[in-house]
Amino acid sequence: MTLVYDYVDLDFEIISMKPMVIRAVADDEELTITALPVVLKVLKYGNNYSIWINVLISTKTNKPRPGPQCNPVIVTSRPAKAEKIEVISNGTLRLRLSDGSEKEIVIKPTNISLYPDYRDQFGAPCVILNWAVFW
Repeated sequence: MTLVYDYVDLDFEIISMKPMVIRAVADDEELTITALPVVLKVLKYGNNYSIWINVLISTKTNKPRPGPQCNPVIVTSRPAKAEKIEVISNGTLRLRLSDGSEKEIVIKPTNISLYPDYRDQFGAPCVILNWAVFW
């Protein structure tokens, strides 16, 4: 019998979490984008770790309004608009793993696209956020 998977799926406890916060301006609309990290899985292979993280985003606007709903097909075919983007804070996450170790993870934005012509269900512009995870 051949063992295909020789890694360990670790349990984890979240010790602390700080969201990524980004301020942006598009079409004279002020936005605050908050990105919360979500841990999907922690794997260990020998002395190496693979930590899988996704991010949920919430956008607040000073000018909520209705409009066509966010749609991945339409949004990615339109040009993105942004007059100003400022990263207020990177996301951080501290985990305690079931093997006794602790990991501090930093989530940094790599690309932010704003689509003010399209709206989410709360009236804020559609946002596409790409990120990188470091530990």
